[in-house]
Parts: sequence; structure tokens; C-alpha cells
Amino acid sequence: MQLVENTNWLSMARLILSASRQTAFHVHYNQLPILLHCRHGWDRASQVAALSQLLLDPHYRMREGFSTLVEKDFLSFGHPFHTRCGHGEGKNEQGGDKGQLSPIFIQFLDCVFQLVNQFPDYFEFNPRYLLLQSEHIYSWRFGTLLCDSEQEREVVAGIRQRTYCMWEYLDSIPDLINPVFDRATSEKAGVLLMPLPMLLRNVTLWVDRFCMYGAKASIPCTLHGLQYPPQYFLRNHSILHTVGCGAESVLRRALEVAEMWRGTALNALKEVEELRKK
Repeated sequence: MQLVENTNWLSMARLILSASRQTAFHVHYNQLPILLHCRHGWDRASQVAALSQLLLDPHYRMREGFSTLVEKDFLSFGHPFHTRCGHGEGKNEQGGDKGQLSPIFIQFLDCVFQLVNQFPDYFEFNPRYLLLQSEHIYSWRFGTLLCDSEQEREVVAGIRQRTYCMWEYLDSIPDLINPVFDRATSEKAGVLLMPLPMLLRNVTLWVDRFCMYGAKASIPCTLHGLQYPPQYFLRNHSILHTVGCGAESVLRRALEVAEMWRGTALNALKEVEELRKK
């Protein structure tokens, strides 16, 4: 984990989340207008503006609202996806300043993941919804996240007429819906303003994204008669292992394993007693 911290990726995520939470706090409690501006005007500003609205408005925590949020604060606002992601350019073929390449949108999705991971009850979508978006930034399967501006997408490239929409594809997958989402609770609560220390201390590595191509964990050895995967995993197969919402189920499985070992130990004692009698 120290190697991850040394990259400063999680530190940057904490800074962005902190700025977003402070923005939402001043808008909601102090009724103040907030001016957001970064060096280029369409990177950090888009991230903080979108994340603060995610905290303020439960509509943006729905799938329909989240797509609207990205379209509004990234696409229509002019975030340069082509320049930041290097679409269509090989390692030695960057047409322009190589320093312009930056995973801004991946960083935004990571910050959203931190919120979904800590407060799953408030989001209609699960982490896999974000994971697929992070994959299709570079897959070129959809034209939604291509080009540097609306003019390039609509006039120059004709993206809308020539490519498929990523949002329609994501909306067609039922497994991307969060099974623990409570719409009534989310709408009743309205804003999602947690204590800032709690938010920042629980920032963690997005394992499903950044360890996607790493070695996968093997299935643990289990005693005969104990089902694996456990029932709670089969019922909620769309929940990734990074979502911190299965503590009760994990405890239940641990108790099942302990009970199985207890039975095995008792059987072994019986066998030992029988051998002594002989």
C-alpha cells in the first residue's frame, strides 16, 4: 500500500473530494455562489463541479442523472477528451504537447467510486457501472467520449450519427443497478454531506480498475459440504468485492466456516476415542 501512496494518486483524489465537499457545504448551508477555476478551466473545474452536484442533488446519483451530469460538465463544458486521452495516437505519434496527456476523467470516476464505495445506499448504480465507463474511454467502441469539443463531435466528425451511444448501452445492462440502493432514503436525505475526515480516511485503491489485469485471487480451500461462493455472493453477483456493504454476510460465512471446523474436530475426536477402545 505504501507504493500506491507514493504515486500521490490517492492524495490527489483526497484533494478533489475535499474541494468538492467544501463546495457543496457552502452552497447548501451558506447559500453562497461558488466560482471554480483551474489552470485550463476544463479539468479540475469539471471534476469539482460534477462531484459537488453529485453530493447536493440525488437526481445525479441515479443512472439517468449521472449521464446528464457528465454530458453537462464534461462534454458540453469542453473537456478535451482527445487531448487528455491521446485517442488515435501511438506511443511515438502524439500530435502536440505530450504533457497534455492526463487521466482526468479516470480520476473523476475514481472519486465517484470512493463515494459509491462508502455510501452505496445513496447511488442507483454500482461500481461496475463506473468500471465500464473507465474501460470505454479508451475502447473506441462508442463515440460518446471522443473529440475535444461539441463542435468536433457534431460538426467535424459527426459522432452522434456515426457511432453508438455509451449511455444507451449501460442502461441496457440490469446488473449495473445497485441492489442495496434505497431511492426513498436518498431522496429524503437530499444532500450527501458526510464529515470530511470520515470521507478522506476511507479513500482506498480502486482495485477493480487499477488491478484489472493483475493476478487474480484463487478460490480458497473449503471443507467438503461448504458451498463456495457463498449464498450472499450468488444473490448479489453484481456487487464487486470493493464495495464495503457485505459485512454481515462475510461474518455469516466466517461463522459457517468456524462451525464446519468445529464439526470436523468433533468427528476427529470420536475417531480417536474409537481407536483407543480398540
